[in-house]
Amino acid sequence: MAQQGRSGKFKSSKYEAPKQRRITKQQIEQATYKDVKLLEKFVSDRGKIRSSLITGITKQEQAKVARLVKIARELALLPYVTTSTYKQSYNRR
Repeated sequence: MAQQGRSGKFKSSKYEAPKQRRITKQQIEQATYKDVKLLEKFVSDRGKIRSSLITGITKQEQAKVARLVKIARELALLPYVTTSTYKQSYNRR
């Protein structure tokens, strides 16, 4: 429900609206752990799985994508973590 903040404006939600889907529902239903290009869309540059608020997919689809990413990681198709460019560029440990 809308709450009135200190400035007098109404806030509709605590979070921003989810982004529009870049991928269709059929693509997620037919996805497998072998489809690395599709799964890379759901993984950040640091190797973390992006949340459903960012990707704009449903909770059930998010659970399927997370499971597929974890399987792909086990089979070394996707990395668990990637090194930061900051550490590489400044020779820090």
